[in-house]
Amino acid sequence: MMVGFGVGALTVLGVVAATSTGVFQTNARQASNSATVSPSPSPSPSPAATPTSGLPGPRAGATLVYDPENKGVILFGGVYTVPRSDGTNEGVSTGDTWLWAGKSWQRLEVSGPPARSVPMAAYDSARHVVVLFGGGGPSGAPPAQLLNDTWTWDGVSWTELHPAHVPDGRIRAGMAFDQRSGVVVMYGGEGATSGFTDTWTWDGADWTLQDPATSPPTRHFASMAYDPANGNTVLFGGSMPGVRLNDTWTWDGTTWTKQAAAPPAARGSSYMTYDPVVKQIVAFVYFGLDNHDPAGYTITWDGSRWTDRTNASQPSPRADVAIAYDQVTRQVVVYGGTFDQPQPFAETWVWDGSTWSLWSPAAGA
Repeated sequence: MMVGFGVGALTVLGVVAATSTGVFQTNARQASNSATVSPSPSPSPSPAATPTSGLPGPRAGATLVYDPENKGVILFGGVYTVPRSDGTNEGVSTGDTWLWAGKSWQRLEVSGPPARSVPMAAYDSARHVVVLFGGGGPSGAPPAQLLNDTWTWDGVSWTELHPAHVPDGRIRAGMAFDQRSGVVVMYGGEGATSGFTDTWTWDGADWTLQDPATSPPTRHFASMAYDPANGNTVLFGGSMPGVRLNDTWTWDGTTWTKQAAAPPAARGSSYMTYDPVVKQIVAFVYFGLDNHDPAGYTITWDGSRWTDRTNASQPSPRADVAIAYDQVTRQVVVYGGTFDQPQPFAETWVWDGSTWSLWSPAAGA
């Protein structure tokens, strides 16, 4: 049973059961013969000069990435709902950019990618840019589109790139920056009619389809994070038609290896980031079976095994959350998500390595 809300024809789910993707229409963008760069649709002022205080508001399917240039966490996109007169809710995709500076949210008045939800993003530390790919949108009448455009954020403005090779449009794939190889890695995701099992890398100029000897099974709702302590990219969980997964895979730059460590009991949609203080990957995992017995888990990966870190402070169960590690505050940040409520969450949660806490704005903010 699907719960949550619609984004045109794109349904953001509050469960990780198999989804019907036949309602999507692929956005068949034509690739150019060589990698070219085009600027944002209009000149973008420095975000430091034109911040707007406020809150991002309810949204699910946003992306969250730490931005060293702004010494904060960048949030982009997502979807919220608007009630209709017939009692239903219309999903509205967003294309705004926000900065979390540890104590407050500020909207950055910059132009950028078209509105979308559940895109993939990672920070490229070799080129000092956030790389964003795909997602679903825009809002409006169905069918929704699966996007396959590539954008970068340099701390000041968004720039669209036009590489020679482009992956198929998709949502909810895993993405991370492989520091050892110096490339962004993207795996799987949800397409127009089925899931993907392909591995792509981005070197700053073009996408390359990899041909690993071994690959994980098809899946979406999985998450990836780079583990610098062990020099590999980690993929965990996700779902495929009728199955919720809790397997762990690592990418060494050439192939995928399934880890022999006993998998955690938690399974389903996962959202991960690396915590350099404890040198572990932190994962927030949602599990729900047809909206029965929903649960949220916090688990950590030390390179060889998972440890259950769930406690009473845990955020309530939710899917399509945004997660990132804030290097300034040394906290994991989680924003938004959805379960079965008409409107997605508008909550900011932080994890200090042992406990979750719900952030609230200061009085008068």
